[in-house]
Amino acid sequence: MTVLGTVKRALRFFLILFLIGSLHGCSSTTPEEPQEIKAPDRQDLLDAGALSSITSDFEAPKTEADALMKASKEEQSGNLEKALYAYIQALDFNAKNAETFYHIGRIHTMRGNPEIAFRAYNEALALDPNLIMVHADLGVVSMDKRQYREARIHLTKAIELDQKRLASVSVSRMIGNLHVPDRDSPARVYNAIAILDDVQNDHESARKYFRLLLELQPHSAILISNLGYSYYLTGELTSAERYLRQAIREDQNLDRAWTNLGLVYVRKGLYKRALATFEQAMEPADALNDLGYFLMLEGKYQQAIELFERAIDTSPSYFEQAQKNLKRAKAELSDEFRHATN
Repeated sequence: MTVLGTVKRALRFFLILFLIGSLHGCSSTTPEEPQEIKAPDRQDLLDAGALSSITSDFEAPKTEADALMKASKEEQSGNLEKALYAYIQALDFNAKNAETFYHIGRIHTMRGNPEIAFRAYNEALALDPNLIMVHADLGVVSMDKRQYREARIHLTKAIELDQKRLASVSVSRMIGNLHVPDRDSPARVYNAIAILDDVQNDHESARKYFRLLLELQPHSAILISNLGYSYYLTGELTSAERYLRQAIREDQNLDRAWTNLGLVYVRKGLYKRALATFEQAMEPADALNDLGYFLMLEGKYQQAIELFERAIDTSPSYFEQAQKNLKRAKAELSDEFRHATN
């Protein structure tokens, strides 16, 4: 065999060994397992469900800005669990960012975790006592929980801060001693404090806030309905009916306005009109039951009984509330009859 042939055989042998070694190396290599994300420091701001959708593909942020961008993106996509986790991760980079605590509290409020929400809100206020968004949320949440003292504290503070901001805006208008809210104002705060004033019988103040907000949102059916209901509460039925009809013109599907208008007709003694109005917002059986209930409150027990019986007959299934109301109305009528004969 020639020297050239020997060299060629050696090269072929070397290539075969190289290919076998390469194949062996490929078959024995295992894919890298995804690295677990380091849990954020503030575990107390997580809730049991917040980890359920966090997987290994949820990249750990490298900066606070990265974490906040991720949180905002996830929230816009409707992924509240991932958004919450990213906001809490942002605290690892900056534990003094009041707005981050606000966002954590806001998401917990939406997720129905009030205790953690309040913890986050309070930490936000400890860092920035004038953070209007936190006062707004705490005020509205306290209203929903009927914690009226706390609600007033936060709602008043939010309006005070907003009015101070509006005073620095050159184009702001005033009604009385208050600036008209603009698009950056927390409208829900003005509406909430007006409702609170109505609840606490300060109706003039309530109407002042409703009208102030209507300067910003003149076609808001909810605001107009709320203003109409304020007049209903003081027995000013003509004004109440006018505003409630206006609310319905703005939004014919606003059940609250139809129901409140029905209450006006009950107070006026226009029961057929009241029933027809209630039926715009509820099923016929419910309308009969509700009208009967209001008549029972006014001491018109015989009329109420007839309405409850009609409600029971109209309902396709057992109408428990109407049955209870019927029993109560009959008992009240029986007591009234006994007192009249003694």
